[in-house]
Amino acid sequence: MSAWPNPIGGRGVPDGPALLATPRPGHMVKFGKRIESEKLLEWSEGYMDYKGLKKILNQMIATGRVKEFSEFQLYAAISVATSDHALKPSGPTEADFMSLVDAEIERVNKFSLRLHAQLDDQVAAVREGHESWIKGGQQPGEVEAIRRSIDGCERAVHQFEDFLNLNYLAFSKILKKHDKCSSCPFRMPYLMRIQSETMSQHKMTDIIKALSEINASISGAASVAGAGVFDANQKGGASFIRKTSKYWVETRNVLRVKMFLLKHLPVYKFTDGSSDADLVTSIYFDNDAYYLYDGRLKKHDGAIAFRIRWYGEEPPRTAFLERKTHHEDWYGDGEASAKERFPLPDAKIVPFLEGRLSPEQVGEILTARNFKGDVGEAVQLAREIQAVVLQRRLRPSVRTHYMRTAFQKTGDATVRCSLDTELCMALERCASDRWRREGSLQSLHEVTQFPHAVLEIKLQLAQGTTPPEWVTELLESGTLREMPKFSKFVHGTAFLNSTVIKELPYWYAPEMMPLWANATLMLSPPKVKPPGPSPKSVIDRRAPLKFSTGLHGHPSSDSDGDAHLDGPTPWHAVLAEVLERIATCRWFAAPGTPRVERTPAGAGVM
Repeated sequence: MSAWPNPIGGRGVPDGPALLATPRPGHMVKFGKRIESEKLLEWSEGYMDYKGLKKILNQMIATGRVKEFSEFQLYAAISVATSDHALKPSGPTEADFMSLVDAEIERVNKFSLRLHAQLDDQVAAVREGHESWIKGGQQPGEVEAIRRSIDGCERAVHQFEDFLNLNYLAFSKILKKHDKCSSCPFRMPYLMRIQSETMSQHKMTDIIKALSEINASISGAASVAGAGVFDANQKGGASFIRKTSKYWVETRNVLRVKMFLLKHLPVYKFTDGSSDADLVTSIYFDNDAYYLYDGRLKKHDGAIAFRIRWYGEEPPRTAFLERKTHHEDWYGDGEASAKERFPLPDAKIVPFLEGRLSPEQVGEILTARNFKGDVGEAVQLAREIQAVVLQRRLRPSVRTHYMRTAFQKTGDATVRCSLDTELCMALERCASDRWRREGSLQSLHEVTQFPHAVLEIKLQLAQGTTPPEWVTELLESGTLREMPKFSKFVHGTAFLNSTVIKELPYWYAPEMMPLWANATLMLSPPKVKPPGPSPKSVIDRRAPLKFSTGLHGHPSSDSDGDAHLDGPTPWHAVLAEVLERIATCRWFAAPGTPRVERTPAGAGVM
């Protein structure tokens, strides 16, 4: 098999800012031409034969054998007293086409396995070169050669992912063409099968982690992290203040964003293992009135979220009780949102939540376990958390579950990034004497899977300082969609409690729902309609919604759909509402943008 293609002078993945650019066809072309133009010549034998399958399909169309099966034939009785000498045209049949698709799947599987093995060898060679560099005294003149070998591995990973995606798309396209003209459609069963095949199961998180460690080592920023490493700003600290920006990252851009980040920050692990990511599970608490949801949705100053989090598989030996408090930092005076937490053993959590374990006893447990944070602050935090849990009757409400790849220099939280993939939210239904669900989910109605990765960029900068240039480069790369104040807790609560939640976050507005709703896992995808004067302009999602402009003096719609004005309003009233909406993040576009509220069934648009 050919070696990895040399990107110099070819179509390899470029260096620098272009690394973040997602390749797209410059104009609409037929897929047969596209696959020929995008595939690497060195790997020609590994691509599915789209042209050949299309030729066979055209022959089946010409002979009519794509219509060979009908309901009558499929359900006709079988007789052992007859022979099989019916007149039929010659040429390939549906069974022949299926056999050819099977053969192409097997060929791509075998080739992808060979490519993966070759990539493993390439990374192993980089490791050996790095170890030789360390044993040789870490000569500065040898660093550039190691860096070039790392870049070569990164390009190879990108090319491998592009190879897999192009093949998957080719199978999807040819099967779609088949189903359009056949009386025996089988695209969906085949795609479900292909998603479980070898070609779709290659994961390279171990390679990403290895390249990160080597790159960090030669850059002098080695990240020593894992289950046995403590970091006050990560796994066990009492509190820290930060400013966080959130972005959606499409799945096709996840690898590009990861590879860009590891050039500047090493992967930071909470747990041991070869993967670049950690499983993070959080149980968010709320009450029957959704008190905490309402506060986080409207971003009231001082609004809190309370969750219990652990890293790795369950059951956890130790979990972290965390309180997030929202503050508006209007003037950059440091009053940014804060996250405070302390650890407790699993067996002590329910007694604490029920008030049977006092905050002072929490302090004794922390002292006995050599807690590295401030025990006094942790005791005060425990006192405040316990009070709100008991007063507001908080119970487990929503679970979030995702794989997190964190990027940070050990002991330095100035700039930290985290990329969450495979994000799921589920209802957390558990017994009254438990703080988490034990056992599996009972129904698909209890869970939703978010279709995009979520990138958080967390900055803890001294006043007057600016982020590094590479952060700006990432933000301007076009691979991110900024989503201010996006909350996993808010999204999961709104989605999974659709029959009772009255007010929804801004990404549920009609113009934004297509960005995520049509790609997410749901039994009944919502019907998205553009906003307009008609009272029918709502999102039909199990219960009608209303969209009110909210600003007096601007056009709105009455129950008959006729636009009207309510008359002049003092400028200070308009300004006050504009500021209120910006602060609560319920409306961040131009005046007149609808905010999303739920209305009783049958009500019109206000």
